[in-house]
Amino acid sequence: MLVNLFLAVLPSVILITYFMKFDRFNPEPPRLLTKLFLAGCFSVIPAIIIEMMIREPEPLTYVNYFIYCCLGIGLVEEGVKYFFAKMLAYRHNAFDEIYDGIIYCVMVSLGFATVENILYVMQYGRSVAITRMITAVPAHAIFAAAMGYYMGYGKAFPKQRTLYRILSIVIPTLLHGFYDYILGIDFEWALIVFLIYLVYLYRRTFRLIRITHDIMPFK
Repeated sequence: MLVNLFLAVLPSVILITYFMKFDRFNPEPPRLLTKLFLAGCFSVIPAIIIEMMIREPEPLTYVNYFIYCCLGIGLVEEGVKYFFAKMLAYRHNAFDEIYDGIIYCVMVSLGFATVENILYVMQYGRSVAITRMITAVPAHAIFAAAMGYYMGYGKAFPKQRTLYRILSIVIPTLLHGFYDYILGIDFEWALIVFLIYLVYLYRRTFRLIRITHDIMPFK
């Protein structure tokens, strides 16, 4: 059990360490980061409650299942993460770089992913832990990087705040929804499409980090 718990938590530790190493200018307050992570852990509860209230569409077609994945899963999970990230970090004095938005959203998202991963690994075992270490847990961080990217730009450019706020919800919702859609539909090339999409998600996130981590603080 302890080994499984270690494997469930390990990918979040690795990912947090990775994202934090690009915070070049003003270090983030440990207390704020802890609050964000714990809020992400807690956010699993409202997400589960809301998702239990939403039923899969009938009859199940490719189109309405995609809508369900985006709105019934992606929007719910990314929505609760956005709520806590914005509530705890958006007006915080430490939020003085665009890249900070990525860090804060990643912390919330990995809190969520850690709890979710523990539940999966404890139920299904070590093989699931290995698989989710390179798929589901990084995916949560990837969706959060997209959210934080736009949140950071919204903080830096107040006149375009509304546009960036919309994008910080819509983009991760679509990325998350399509991820679940590929995993949920039944067609011959699903695994290949999923692997291609996973590579795209990783490359996209590396690009967002590269774009933002060198931008000077805006205060």
